[in-house]
Amino acid sequence: MVPMLGAIAGDIIGSVHEFTRNRRDDFTLFVERSSPTDDSLLTCAVALACLDASVGYAGRLVEAYRLAESSPGGAPLDPSWGNGFRDWASEGGARSGDSLGNGAAMRVSAIAWAHGEEREVLRQARLSALPSHAHPEGVRGAQCAALATFVARTTRDPARVRQAAERFYGPLPSLDQLRREHRYDETCPVCVPAAMAIAAETAGYEACVRAACSIGGDADTLAAIAGGVSEALWGVPAPIAEEARRRLDVAYPWAARVLERGRSEWEIP
Repeated sequence: MVPMLGAIAGDIIGSVHEFTRNRRDDFTLFVERSSPTDDSLLTCAVALACLDASVGYAGRLVEAYRLAESSPGGAPLDPSWGNGFRDWASEGGARSGDSLGNGAAMRVSAIAWAHGEEREVLRQARLSALPSHAHPEGVRGAQCAALATFVARTTRDPARVRQAAERFYGPLPSLDQLRREHRYDETCPVCVPAAMAIAAETAGYEACVRAACSIGGDADTLAAIAGGVSEALWGVPAPIAEEARRRLDVAYPWAARVLERGRSEWEIP
């Protein structure tokens, strides 16, 4: 496995469905415009903070924003920063942001691979959220996504993943319910339980990402969050992994280098 690749591939696949309210799951996984967005870049920023703890989360998040803005590379789509995050990062992260947006949850998958104890995973997830997403719901979303990924990689048990997520949000919806009722929403309280339900209910990475991109929601972020958990459960199929890594390297070579560092420096079971 390549830690974080599940989140990054989900983001790339979901990027072209983000604002379409798509309800079909028979789409082509990668098309010409499929691209890493802010989900991938900030996932790599959090990973780099884990690898080089001296800088810290806030510094790495701001750095990722500045790198993307100053050297956009070959990405066919704009990173699509959230307005609140853009304001926070463009000011250098000097103030604490209180967002409850799903950005707190979509960037934390590396924390589940970098740390070996539940308590530390939860602590680091909280620290990763605080710079820009200090709202209690932002912190809860980050901790839920990180813990679910940690449980997935240490147990390989979807039922245990569901139980971990329900510690934060209570009973999760079913995938059928999400297909009927889910609507576009960029907040942690709506997006994270949906992503957890998708990851726990689908038997395989591709099925997970297809479901995340076909419930009419914030497709790239749902697929990034759910995909990070699903990678830890099932792994990412080689053709998807290879294409996602290629596109990340073309668009943002610095982020691709972080991905490779994570694979080489963290012990992968």
